[in-house]
Amino acid sequence: MFCKKEQKKDIYELQQIPLQTRRDFQYGHRYFLASRYNRYPDIEKLVVKRSFGLSGIPLEVYWDGEDEERTQAALWKFRKEHFNITSDEKCCIFCMAEYAGNKIMDYMPAYLNRHRKTLSFPMRDLSLERMKACAGDIFTFGPIWMRLAPGMAVMLADTMAANGLLPLPGLRYIELSGETLDERTEHMIRNAFCVPISNVYATKGTGPIAASCKQRNLHIFSENVEIQVIRDGKPVVDEEGDIYLTSRQNNAMLPVRMKTGDRGILQSMPCACGQSAPVLHLTKCRNCSFITTVSGRKISALMLRSMAEYTNEEVSRCLAHIRFRQTGYDSMDVILGIKPAFTGWEREAARVLCSQIQDPELKQMKWNFLFVKPDSAAATQMEEQPFFTVCEGVR
Repeated sequence: MFCKKEQKKDIYELQQIPLQTRRDFQYGHRYFLASRYNRYPDIEKLVVKRSFGLSGIPLEVYWDGEDEERTQAALWKFRKEHFNITSDEKCCIFCMAEYAGNKIMDYMPAYLNRHRKTLSFPMRDLSLERMKACAGDIFTFGPIWMRLAPGMAVMLADTMAANGLLPLPGLRYIELSGETLDERTEHMIRNAFCVPISNVYATKGTGPIAASCKQRNLHIFSENVEIQVIRDGKPVVDEEGDIYLTSRQNNAMLPVRMKTGDRGILQSMPCACGQSAPVLHLTKCRNCSFITTVSGRKISALMLRSMAEYTNEEVSRCLAHIRFRQTGYDSMDVILGIKPAFTGWEREAARVLCSQIQDPELKQMKWNFLFVKPDSAAATQMEEQPFFTVCEGVR
């Protein structure tokens, strides 16, 4: 069923390889690992990347450290050519969690890396008090550029404006990723920060996939990834379908024809911007969504993904899947599945997740846990559902 690195086909013979889902990759991820990385010295080169993705199915993706660095080269080239941004520039980012090597770090409100060039903020706590502290830290740090999800950029812009911290001196560029960037949100962020913006599409399994031009089109980094849009089981061009990715750079664990959960269109016509790289239009991907509190405050739903990541690490990565559904301004459903080897850990996972809640308004919510077996029909249906949904009547 799977294709090991040693069995990798020519990139133009991909249609001979079975399509893979996140569930295939989750339960068989060790099978995808090239055999030489199971022993010394190559095992020492492995870097682990973790992700819940669009579907709420946690994955572990292994990279050779050199390959992982190389896959970022296309994006660094793009930043330099279009925005004159280099790795020497000071940067601020909002991330799901901080890792030291392959081990998650204890939660810290802010973390300055050892080169003192990147100031990062885990998204586990996005309370009013914490956001105000983040805004102040960013203003003091004085970044040249920032890497944010659209929802986080909106929250940060509102917080900085409310505290008189805009415009941000020295800021030259904002890079957005992780969620759908619609035209209205892009316009709002651009007007707030008064700097150029680019939208980047990426996954933990392949690294940077594409970046947007001035025409708002995503241009594919073909050196990093082969993209297929599949409709009715066949690759199509100029038609909408499911997006499948094959990494060209990950030699340790090769994602081959891996379903992302996103949908899009591969464009055959060249872009008006003049770039020769092929264009991908995303039609369905990670929505820019918000939790709405009783007071009407909007909180980026990525906070829930950060909470889930810290929880999964604390409970020995026992989560098979997790979803959140806001049913009211004061209530949240958590649909949670535990891997078969961890049967009986459901209540402990729920307890740990609740311990991650920091926001005072979210603490006042009623959190309802619904436990679903990973191999059940309900779990299979959930694979196509978003990580976070909002019931009708909650705005």
